[in-house]
Amino acid sequence: MSDADVAGLKLGWSEFARGRHTPGGSRPWFQDSEEELLELLRQAWPERRPGAGRDGMDQVVVVPVDPIRFAGSTVRVTEDTVLHAEFVRRQEHEEGHVRVTGEGDPEEVRHAAVVLYSAETLLANNGVRSGDFDWEVVCLLATTVEDEPMHPVTMARNMLAKPGGTPCDYTAEQFAEAVWYWSGRVAVHSDSVAK
Repeated sequence: MSDADVAGLKLGWSEFARGRHTPGGSRPWFQDSEEELLELLRQAWPERRPGAGRDGMDQVVVVPVDPIRFAGSTVRVTEDTVLHAEFVRRQEHEEGHVRVTGEGDPEEVRHAAVVLYSAETLLANNGVRSGDFDWEVVCLLATTVEDEPMHPVTMARNMLAKPGGTPCDYTAEQFAEAVWYWSGRVAVHSDSVAK
């Protein structure tokens, strides 16, 4: 893709991501403006790779970016971690599930990436677009490891084409890696995040 093509690329934030990745919450967030993140994405666009469970780069891409301005949201669980469980729905039309969070300091952010969905992919499974964009930011990743596995609940939602999921197949090994990774980590409990 040429520089001119990248400059003309219409990138935007999905309302879904905008509502989830907020300062002081239990998900990673970017510490500067939305437009600054979009500019980082344009610069890093040639480094994009297919999203988890994807072979090509026409539906879901992951764009690695400098982690310096990202705040993390995972807590490494120990026998002393205070855990909280609640029944949640990501969006009103989706099925609910149990979400566990933990009190403590978030793990250090060493790697960051942004997951973007193409306009067509956003419409799959009765989805919606948030604007006239070629690609929309759907998820921010700010992790201690380079290739953090997707959460198993998210993988199941996608693979089973549940409401809010984006149909995709994963291997048994990808599921096993995700279950193992997330068996020792939870999202930071939002009351324990320094505001």
